[in-house]
Amino acid sequence: MNRILKIGLTIGVMLLMATLGYAQDIESAINDAALQKQQELMDRRLARREKQAEKERKKLEKQEKIDTRRAETYTVPVYMFAISAQFGDSVVYVTNLQKVDGAQLTRKYDYLAFRSDYSHQFNKYVTDSYYKANQVTSVVFDKDRKKALKRFNKIFKLYEHDRAMHLMLVTDDKFQFTAIQTD
Repeated sequence: MNRILKIGLTIGVMLLMATLGYAQDIESAINDAALQKQQELMDRRLARREKQAEKERKKLEKQEKIDTRRAETYTVPVYMFAISAQFGDSVVYVTNLQKVDGAQLTRKYDYLAFRSDYSHQFNKYVTDSYYKANQVTSVVFDKDRKKALKRFNKIFKLYEHDRAMHLMLVTDDKFQFTAIQTD
């Protein structure tokens, strides 16, 4: 009986050792699969980042095409107006349609050179005069007065009939665009 017990115990220990070895092999395989999955995930993230960086690079290239260097611009009278709003406020500020004599347009796209600077002029006026920070300002322009007036009327009517928004017209005696010139 003692001998059978020893044999049974030996077989049990051997099975336990084999099971532990098998368990370690399974654990190794699971760890390897997890590492491989993690590596695939990292590769996908890297590919996504590279794709996003490529998108940004193309966007910058496009902006460079619209770049407003002196050699690529010409001076022409332009009709423009600005609109400024804040998402948390119900007041929308709009300038009158104004003629700016010294404005520059890009030759290739007829895009207003320094458009962000014109937008900044009105944004600064609204911030300083009405103490409204974080305004979103946009400048709308055209070489043709009729087209500019049509855009102005369209936006004016949009806000004029909206009861939730209050339209504040900024007249020419309060704000006037200043033409921006390159050196």
